[in-house]
Amino acid sequence: MFYKKTLKFLFSLFLTLSILINPALAKEYQPTSSIKKEITQYILDNIDTKQDFEITVNSLDDRLKLPKCTIPLETYSRYSTLKAGTLSIGIRCRGKQPWSLYNSAKLKIYKSVLVLKENIGRNTLIYPELVTFQRTDITKLSRGYFTNFSQLQGATSIRNIQAGRVLRPAQFISQKLIKKGDKVTIRAKSKSFTIQMSGHALSDGKLGEQIRVKNSRTKKVVEGTVIEIGVISVN
Repeated sequence: MFYKKTLKFLFSLFLTLSILINPALAKEYQPTSSIKKEITQYILDNIDTKQDFEITVNSLDDRLKLPKCTIPLETYSRYSTLKAGTLSIGIRCRGKQPWSLYNSAKLKIYKSVLVLKENIGRNTLIYPELVTFQRTDITKLSRGYFTNFSQLQGATSIRNIQAGRVLRPAQFISQKLIKKGDKVTIRAKSKSFTIQMSGHALSDGKLGEQIRVKNSRTKKVVEGTVIEIGVISVN
């Protein structure tokens, strides 16, 4: 019995010393940090990095023991386009000891969107002093948002809205910025010059709508886009 225990001890000691003398005999595992790094890089390679964004890759359990890959890791996704939200990214090794797994990551896209400075009631006409911009994760804004006050110009609230709330299209109705018979400014603009003429609207118009206008001087009827109160833009 004593003899067997001695042999077992000597064998274990020999194996330990062999590993210390020759590290190549030790089992090498793929660092989980390298997997996380590869997933992050894959996302960076497949999104517009000019936008304001944030990537958070789910941490893997350090107890995960995957053989160290002898060739570069491959990353992939089921989708050709990566959109904001929760992503599932695949990573695999095609080396001598192949393996593969999926890991999740969160991609947040931020934009400056309009929020209210103060509480407003129903049927309130929105004007610039009522709103401000706030950096917001648009992943959560599935019902829409505004990034420019011109998108809200002439809009009236259809319900009470609290201060600090992100403004959504469904909270407003567009008012007519131009009414039939109104005196309007006809604006023609190019890279090198801007020409303005006066005219009269031949129909009502909301923001972004096309209406017909008669030039006061030439009497010619032109069609343009309503861009603000009393102003239309023509090509």
